[in-house]
Amino acid sequence: MSGLLSVLTSHPIQQFRKNPRFYLHYDSFYLVLCAGLSAAMILGHFRPVFAGVEWKPVTLLAAWPAVLYFLICAHLWIHNATHGNFPRSVNRIIGEVLGLIVFVRYASWDIVHVRHHKFSDDATKDPHPTYPSYWKSFFHSIVYVERQLQQQYCDVWGDTPENRRYEAFRAKVSYGTNVVLAVTWYLFLGPVAFFAFWLPLNLIAAAFVGHFNWSTHNGGAGRDFRPVNLNHGYYWIGNKLFTGIYFHSNHHRRPHLFNPARWDSAKFGQAEAPVDAPQPAQPA
Repeated sequence: MSGLLSVLTSHPIQQFRKNPRFYLHYDSFYLVLCAGLSAAMILGHFRPVFAGVEWKPVTLLAAWPAVLYFLICAHLWIHNATHGNFPRSVNRIIGEVLGLIVFVRYASWDIVHVRHHKFSDDATKDPHPTYPSYWKSFFHSIVYVERQLQQQYCDVWGDTPENRRYEAFRAKVSYGTNVVLAVTWYLFLGPVAFFAFWLPLNLIAAAFVGHFNWSTHNGGAGRDFRPVNLNHGYYWIGNKLFTGIYFHSNHHRRPHLFNPARWDSAKFGQAEAPVDAPQPAQPA
């Protein structure tokens, strides 16, 4: 019982640093779980939960914003779980459940995001590299997440040919787990809900999170990449809707603040970072 309690209250990054096979076991667990659930739904002739819903255009238009808002919040809550900003008894559970919903799985978020904070805006080590172009940054991040996950393993357990081969195999298991997880959601939701909501809105939510990271690391500012606070126009609205996410310089300085806009300078003994930090002109 104590072992289970330890798993449910510890961060994946802590287990990753203790067990060289942690991530393979983690993905394998979800691979077997999702394969079992999919097989049970197929063999049991499971009727998708939204099979009886009449999907009128007005229904779609009304539901899309609410579902998208939830998926974006799910990413942000996983982010907070990574920093231990929920009560310790539920922090891991929240991260795991939401990680399955947004398709990234909590361990990936936890391990990669810790690396992001350690190597923020390092062009070769940051899993979320920042370029003047948002789309270049976004697509590179998709590729870099797996690459940096493998590099994190080599940093912890040694950069050897054996470990490189092991990580290449582990990556295949991870990709396979993604496929089976998607199939499980398809069978559970049904084709209309899957293709009209789960798949496209998860992609949009991921693009939103990518834009948030890009803009708050001074995206579009030439080579001057650093965490900044933004609170004007679109960003002001985003801060109200999403608990101050664009106060990102504050977050890097105090990652355990659930809402980094609520910076208490008296408590922390220093002034908050400048809001709307000026961006230098693009190099000629």
